[in-house]
Amino acid sequence: MFLHKSTIVALLSMCAVTFAFAQRTTEPDVVPSEKEIKSFEKAKLSLAEAIAVAAKKHKNAKVVDVSFDNQGDQLAYKVKTYQDNSVWEGAVDAWTGQIVGDGTTTPVSKLDDEDKLELAGLQKASIDLATATARAEEKGSGKAISAGLEETNGRIVYEVTIVSRGATTKFVVDPTSGLIK
Repeated sequence: MFLHKSTIVALLSMCAVTFAFAQRTTEPDVVPSEKEIKSFEKAKLSLAEAIAVAAKKHKNAKVVDVSFDNQGDQLAYKVKTYQDNSVWEGAVDAWTGQIVGDGTTTPVSKLDDEDKLELAGLQKASIDLATATARAEEKGSGKAISAGLEETNGRIVYEVTIVSRGATTKFVVDPTSGLIK
């Protein structure tokens, strides 16, 4: 079988595009377990309060991700903040509101491409994660168990998961307009 050079180039291009899309598959949603939801519902500190605590940790910090975590002995919110061209990852105690330990700081240059893309999208946001969370909590008539900046289909959005009556619902909030989709 004889193939023209243009046919070979087209086939190679299709393979490259297919491979690139296969590499950018979205992460599966992590649905909190019933045990985790029950622990979350008993926590003294709300996710919104954890965002406020994390934002105060560093001057001019923007919280980019927060999620309730009941792994281990201590109930806490895992948090990520962006400031001074670096990302700090740490935890906020869900009972006391205190920062747990020192956390870790990673320069943006050491982040993967998806994280860099998300942070670039943050610069264009007109609302912060706290505002997106409050809007989703109002819409979902519940409390947020996780919220964060995500890249979805080439767009940067806030994804907020709400717990209401023991069930979870995920809301997508546009960081530019603040509209919930």
